[in-house]
Amino acid sequence: MKAKELIGKEVIDVNAKVVGKIADLDIDISRALICGILTRSGFKKELSIAPAEIDKIGDKVILKIAKDKVRKA
Repeated sequence: MKAKELIGKEVIDVNAKVVGKIADLDIDISRALICGILTRSGFKKELSIAPAEIDKIGDKVILKIAKDKVRKA
C-alpha cells in the first residue's frame, strides 16, 4: 500500500468510535520503518497511533485499542 492511499482514511477504534482521519505518517528513513500514524480529529487535535495498535487496514483503519488510549501527538 502506498502512503497516499492511507492519507485521509478514517480511523475507527475497537468500540467502533471514530478517532479521526489519517493526516500524516511518522517514518524512520534510516531504518525504512513506519513509526506511527498521525490522525487529525477536528481542527487541531492530533493523535499518534503506533503500528502495533492497528488491527486491520481496508476502507477504514481499525484499531485494537479504545479512542481514549490513543496518545496525543
